[in-house]
Amino acid sequence: MKKEDLKKAIAKSPAEHTEIFGHKEELKLSRFSESIIHQNISQEKTSIVVVVHQDKRKGSASVTDPSPEAITEAIEKACAAARFQKPDPDFPGLPFSEEEAPELGAYSEKTARCPAELRAEGVARIREIGNREGFQGHGTFSTQASKFMSLNSSGHFREWDTSQAFLKVLFMGGPGGGEGFAQDVQVDVDDLQITQTAERAASKCAATQDRASLSPGEYKGVLEPLAVCELLGYLSFIGFNGLACNEGRSYFSGKIGEEVMAPGLEIIDDPFDNSGLPAPYDGEGLPKRPLPLVENGVFKNYVYDYYLARKEGRKSTGHALPPGFRSFGPMPMHLKLKPGQKTQKELIQQVDRGVLITRFHYVGVIHPQKTIITGLTRDGTFWIENGKVDHALKNLRFTQSIIEALQKTIEKGREVGRMPFRIGAPQAPALLIDGFNFTGVSEMD
Repeated sequence: MKKEDLKKAIAKSPAEHTEIFGHKEELKLSRFSESIIHQNISQEKTSIVVVVHQDKRKGSASVTDPSPEAITEAIEKACAAARFQKPDPDFPGLPFSEEEAPELGAYSEKTARCPAELRAEGVARIREIGNREGFQGHGTFSTQASKFMSLNSSGHFREWDTSQAFLKVLFMGGPGGGEGFAQDVQVDVDDLQITQTAERAASKCAATQDRASLSPGEYKGVLEPLAVCELLGYLSFIGFNGLACNEGRSYFSGKIGEEVMAPGLEIIDDPFDNSGLPAPYDGEGLPKRPLPLVENGVFKNYVYDYYLARKEGRKSTGHALPPGFRSFGPMPMHLKLKPGQKTQKELIQQVDRGVLITRFHYVGVIHPQKTIITGLTRDGTFWIENGKVDHALKNLRFTQSIIEALQKTIEKGREVGRMPFRIGAPQAPALLIDGFNFTGVSEMD
């Protein structure tokens, strides 16, 4: 994927407007089961998406072959497809910006060049911790490096690099068949907390040997960071989605300036935060920037891409998705719920009777506008009695409005966790919520 080839292809395009978005990814991954690596993957793939506009008619095509001939053929196919489309009277043209994003710690050469031996050493360390406790480890250890290019016939061009190292560990075993999960993700593989992550998973596994059932109902809940990150990830898609807000499909439609969450909650989309997975540009190659979405419980801003911003007479906030996903609408990909001052132990001490949740699993959306989702707890669910963790629980099914949970938030933890989601990497602390709705119990434990 050479920028000279992409620029020449745009210059030769017969369309009035042409946009090309290129993504090259190098993934190296080790899967392990029963504490032994059973699969190593090393793959490189390139994706190039071409979008053309002729007489305000849009056509697109994609190709995995980065050769000039393949790109030219993709442009021809996109032009052919555009002839069969209805014109879009709101098409504003393609963006151009001379503004550059600041230098970020979004890329690590060590991550990009991480050898298989380093991943094997990490899995060996996980195996040692598992053997010590009599548990077997399962999971993945991966490193990923990506190069992005965004350019168009308006003369706009941007390229940038990102990387991430990701570890997830599930320990299983013991006399009661416990299971415990933990994960970590970092830009630089040297920052990956392998030992600490494995120790957290082992501690969960040891604590879940004997699990009791809990009757369905609404209980106070302490949601650990991974569970809260899951809520934020879905909220970015069904709530903060700029197109959904514009079309009245979002809970936040028409609510700028209104209190939508518990006082004290602050959510920012911050692509420059190096404690997350930062990124300088959006899917149109326009600079990202921090954008407050909720301040002291009050909804503050919508997110825009170039199309939606021009339609409303505004400026893009840098939230466009790449062309292949743009029909979903602009979305915040770097949500962070700002932490509080309490430790997780202090949150638990405020609960007379309630549930501690490690993470969620098999989550699905029931009602997007009301932000109602359903799913299961997994790999560490516990009953809290008189301010202490009393015993482990079988996994619970929940059906819950994300917004209502955030409206019932009493307290925030101070330690922030992060997780790669379908889009972006939300960051969040643990939350103490005064009422989380559990609708069933899993007997599969």
